[in-house]
Amino acid sequence: MKNSNHELDLALLSDATALAHLFDDRQSQHGAVNPPVVHASLFAYPDYETWKANVTGEKRRAFTYHRSGNPTVKLLEQKIAHLEHAPDCIASSSGMSAISMVLFGLLEAGDHVLCVKTVYGPVRAMFASIFSKFGVEITYFDSEQSTDLSPLLRDNTKLIYLESPSTGVFEIQDLRAVAKLARERNIWTAIDNTWATPLYQKPLDLGIDISIHSGTKYIAGHSDLMLGLVAGTEDAMKLVRRVYSQLGASLAPDDAYLALRGLRTLPLRLKRHEASALEIAQWLEAHPMVTEVMHPGLHSFEGHQLHRSQCSGDSGLFSFSLQARSEAARAAFVNSLAFFSLGYSWGGYESLLSPLAFSYYGNDELRQDLGLSDHMFRVSIGLEEPADLIADLERALDAYKQTD
Repeated sequence: MKNSNHELDLALLSDATALAHLFDDRQSQHGAVNPPVVHASLFAYPDYETWKANVTGEKRRAFTYHRSGNPTVKLLEQKIAHLEHAPDCIASSSGMSAISMVLFGLLEAGDHVLCVKTVYGPVRAMFASIFSKFGVEITYFDSEQSTDLSPLLRDNTKLIYLESPSTGVFEIQDLRAVAKLARERNIWTAIDNTWATPLYQKPLDLGIDISIHSGTKYIAGHSDLMLGLVAGTEDAMKLVRRVYSQLGASLAPDDAYLALRGLRTLPLRLKRHEASALEIAQWLEAHPMVTEVMHPGLHSFEGHQLHRSQCSGDSGLFSFSLQARSEAARAAFVNSLAFFSLGYSWGGYESLLSPLAFSYYGNDELRQDLGLSDHMFRVSIGLEEPADLIADLERALDAYKQTD
């Protein structure tokens, strides 16, 4: 900020203004409006007494070794913590590293986890391949059950893991109901909040303990870095920080700088993603070849009212289903697209498409349970002109219709 002595009512400060100014110390940076990128693996001590005071806890130093903290990374963490209304935030090297920190920090051998069944696939894989070795038991539940999960609780239930909206079929969980039950039973709650971003959904305000983001997506916004973020309550973050440096998933200062740059335009970008995606979703909903559009912002979406009660806006990611046709038709549809790249991830400036026919490929039973079909596609609507993207989809749907 121009003058760090200004007293501001942070509760009244808009998110957009906070992202542009809050926690910036420009005077100590010779007036530079961009924060410096601090390249340092270690931060030296001036004397023996300072070393001793830090080790004994008499006076902790803010930075000692990059694996435990860095000034550029810290600024990013402060801004995200403010957006999430959280006392603490940790930035890490990827979304999965952030998820790993939470799970390793909160769980012990013999614990039980309740997890929404439409969770991000690698989380399900981690539970099956890693945590099962430690005797951690997992029970998956339907989003509709989230209004009352008490029948599924066990004496050893330690964590309820949510993803709302889920990023495949976009199911909505009742965050307030889950948080109330969990706090009554002394159970941790965590949510993957990547889809909504901290601008549109603030889980801690609804009683959730931890909010997780793949900052690779909307927060960074330019498809040029990997980033994970964890923001949470003081008690929960103490446990997560305990394993943070041990896992060695620290974020590089250059990536922190790029994420800070992305944050400055996040409010503007997200409004464009939201408006364009809703326009395209409505167009698809009216197309004769489309059987269903899974966009939480549509009034026709089954969980729309619950979604709107806990999420103030929508991002640009949604799915849709087409009339059943051959694999050749599906290939023709995908290959006819000019402006939708075929690829993983989402939330960048570019539009993407993913055929959900290959989600959990080879596991037909799980696919059926999750409501996935070969004729479903997920799209991330970028920053292109919506009319151009609609014309692109129309050409591709014509190709789909005309291919046997």
